Amino acid sequence: MSEAKSRANKPGRNDKPRLNLVGFEQGDERPEMRVYAVDRSFKPLASAQVDENGGFDLSADVLKKAHQVVIGPDRENLDDVDRENLLIYRSAQFSELLAGNAQINISRQFWLYWHFVYRCVSGHVSRCYPYPWFIRDLVLQANSVQRASVAKTGEARLLSAKASAASNWQIAKPAKFLPLHQRCDVVCNGIVEVYRRTCCCKPWIIDDFRLPDLLDELDGLIPRIPDIPWPPRPEPDPLPFRNTPIFKEGALDEFALNAKRDLTALRSLSQPQALEYIQARPYLFCRNSCGTPKKVAQGFINPDGKFNICWSELLTFLTSNCHYEYAYVVKQQINGVWITIYNGMAANIWFHYGDNASLVSYHPKARSCRRNDFPGDGAFALLQDVGDAHSYRLKTPNATAWNAVGAAAYNDGLADPALNPADALGQLKDRNWGGTLKLLYHFSEDMKDIGARYYRISARRTNATGQPIGAPTYFSDGLVWKKFSGGGDVEPVVMGPFSQGGQDNLYSIAYDADADWLDNQYHGFIDTTDFSEGRYLLTLEVFNGAGQCLRPTGTLNPASLDPSLPGSLEAGFTFRRWYQEFGPTAAVPHAALTHMFWWDNREAVGQIVDLRKNGSPSETQCQFLEDGAAATFSVGYRAYHPENMFLLNHSLWWRRGLGGPTGYLVNSSPLNVGYPPAGPVGVSPTHTFEQMLDNSPIPPNSPLTKCSFALNLYLNVKTFNGEGTLNGLDDWDYAAFALEIS
Repeated sequence: MSEAKSRANKPGRNDKPRLNLVGFEQGDERPEMRVYAVDRSFKPLASAQVDENGGFDLSADVLKKAHQVVIGPDRENLDDVDRENLLIYRSAQFSELLAGNAQINISRQFWLYWHFVYRCVSGHVSRCYPYPWFIRDLVLQANSVQRASVAKTGEARLLSAKASAASNWQIAKPAKFLPLHQRCDVVCNGIVEVYRRTCCCKPWIIDDFRLPDLLDELDGLIPRIPDIPWPPRPEPDPLPFRNTPIFKEGALDEFALNAKRDLTALRSLSQPQALEYIQARPYLFCRNSCGTPKKVAQGFINPDGKFNICWSELLTFLTSNCHYEYAYVVKQQINGVWITIYNGMAANIWFHYGDNASLVSYHPKARSCRRNDFPGDGAFALLQDVGDAHSYRLKTPNATAWNAVGAAAYNDGLADPALNPADALGQLKDRNWGGTLKLLYHFSEDMKDIGARYYRISARRTNATGQPIGAPTYFSDGLVWKKFSGGGDVEPVVMGPFSQGGQDNLYSIAYDADADWLDNQYHGFIDTTDFSEGRYLLTLEVFNGAGQCLRPTGTLNPASLDPSLPGSLEAGFTFRRWYQEFGPTAAVPHAALTHMFWWDNREAVGQIVDLRKNGSPSETQCQFLEDGAAATFSVGYRAYHPENMFLLNHSLWWRRGLGGPTGYLVNSSPLNVGYPPAGPVGVSPTHTFEQMLDNSPIPPNSPLTKCSFALNLYLNVKTFNGEGTLNGLDDWDYAAFALEIS
């Protein structure tokens, strides 16, 4: 009988081989362990769980076939465990150890790391829209820095400038930028992948070798203001998104966005202040001091946009200057394909453990859920948005009847009203509507309880007193909304038009109680180009499931004044008007909800009529102007909109030769010039021939005495569709000529 077998047969002894945890003390928790027999590719051939006494059972046949024997934590997938935390034996050595003792001692250094812990991260996901005005506003805020004037020479001025710079920067508090207008909704469907990296950050010191590299990196990351016309023009996604370097795979890159501000601050501050500035900003402080990210978990987004993802892993210990950081990748299944709508790793967005992570996607294809949650109690309906413009930006008189409003002031029916006409000159104020207006109404969820099932939208011309003129034109186009299906993708739902109870052009009211509707869907579209210019009344009516018109309790039945109108039923709801950004909305005590709009789709008109030397006009096609250096050049031109209020500005400038300088004769004038037939041709200010030819030596050439010129006239309109300015209604003209100083 062998010695090993003799020992195993002794009373009280376990005949299984045993793992002994060296250093195990009272109060310690025993880790869950397993012994693995693996082949040359480190794939398990067999494994044995270690019981509470440390015993395990691997057959001799398995040990003969194995290349190595591994002792470690009990995991389904051995690849999930870092090999540095495993005990690895050659198979023959392991068999020899068992033959000699049948007990293998495990150092505390190993078994302490085999404990499993649960970790959890949480947060919420939303989607905001990267419209051109949003991007420009964001970048302009980030790049609007106040930099002290630092003299190139003079120690006193340099010290004074740095002291002034310190007061201009929020050293200990990073700047946060919020666009003036931002429209966001909840992402209610998708998966979140969790990535982790280990960062070991050393404090910054005076003359830190990392500072020059950081300045170089910031200098290369300063984002250009996107090439988007201003005032903002309606551009289809994903054009603004694609051309903007501050967005990385749907996420906003804070490091790139703040690059110009941070670079200017670090160059303006003294070294101690610069170090304080860096250490207050995690995206600067720990830059390039982190390891490679590794995916640690994955989970689903809940219907409310929140996520709570937990996983088990081995216990780890980090040194005092090291910590974990977490980033997230959000994916959605769109038309059967998984698309990344947010990548926090690409955009350098990292969170600490325990942070409630706010993930904002700007991806143009991201899908988010509507939340029908406009502030207010009870059953009510109101006009919420026109395109992206909240309806409080519309100036409309108070309603005086179900289909009428009060007499119009000079700017009633326009967007973004000014206090007086002078305040609107050259500003995006008193803006006329045009193009297709996307109408988003809010029907509170309580409207379903009072029986509201359908709505109808009509447009009718109005006179100066706010009364309707002629027959109404109803929105009658097909309307399809989309909702999330049970499988996570979307499906269409026909919303109208329907006929019910003798009423036509009815559309279904979408309630959150009925489906998970996608956001950014509208209730109606009014193509203003189908109408002549002028003021119009847009009216909303509400109907029950039988097609009977509903009116708020206590309001007048329109049929009592006009027997030709169908009767209506009283119901417990109100129409409301959003007339101020903050504060309560106004109750509309009438049977329908009516707003005034003033639209005008006419183009601006720009025309270069003549060129003038010393004030003498000439309409000759080819002009070569020759005179002395003091001779003057000017232009006769027209620049106007048929409605003076709706011209934003016009500019008139020349450019010399190929790649030469530019000179403005008129720079962004808000005035209409030469409106026919009464308005005479306008005349620009003058420039001298010497000024335009810049009669000075250009080494190695002799002084410039003659050259060709291009002349440009451009007009910008205010016309607004709720999303941007309709630049198709702008106008321009151009001409060419030559000058010579005789």
